[in-house]
Amino acid sequence: MLAAPSLEAEEYGESRFQGLCKDYDLDAESDQYEKLVEIFKQLTIAAEVDHIPWHIYLLDKPETADIRAVHGNYIFVWSGIMDAVKSEDELAGLLANELSHVLAHHTDPVKFTLTSELLFSAAELATSLGIIVASQGAVAIGGSGWMKWAYVEVADLDPMDRKYSEDFEREAADITLSVISRTRYSPQALLDFWKRVAADKSLCEKYERFSRSLSPQQRLVMLESLMVNQPEENTKMVKKQTQ
Repeated sequence: MLAAPSLEAEEYGESRFQGLCKDYDLDAESDQYEKLVEIFKQLTIAAEVDHIPWHIYLLDKPETADIRAVHGNYIFVWSGIMDAVKSEDELAGLLANELSHVLAHHTDPVKFTLTSELLFSAAELATSLGIIVASQGAVAIGGSGWMKWAYVEVADLDPMDRKYSEDFEREAADITLSVISRTRYSPQALLDFWKRVAADKSLCEKYERFSRSLSPQQRLVMLESLMVNQPEENTKMVKKQTQ
């Protein structure tokens, strides 16, 4: 179940959007953007989350192929992905995968316990004192929260750069196939995309960031195993919709 994002989450997503607009031109009028919005709309309907607000943006950067979701239900698509796909079905599969990370709450903010908060505070104090002593008072670090920020950055927990665990990726892929099976798009197209990337070394390098923590080959094996185990009713639904 996915509830409407909180005001704080909406504000966070909007702040990331405004930051990206400083680095990229926004494509909000082209046929590509209209196609993107229509496909994503069909996916949210299939996932039964079309009643809550979504924000999907196309950023003009042909040399970058990537899709990122952050909490607040903001989806950012770099235009290079539009050239990477061979069909609407492939694009639907890639969008559904990012949507699935949101549905599985993988994009939720990292939560820290009271114990971890105290540890970060103690580490900040110890590090600050150590720097002051080592520099004989020439260097001092002020403020709070910088140790937690550093941990989030180093551990790839920032929403825009987060690398999901294999379990998270498998969960998202399973949801993706379930969502796609309820649309007119073909689940096989997602497999075809990663087959093409896995077979071409130059494509592997180009889409390394997009593939995140898994190689295209690993994604391929994961999808193949999940498709074999897809419920029979989903298979029947796909056949009915493609007839």
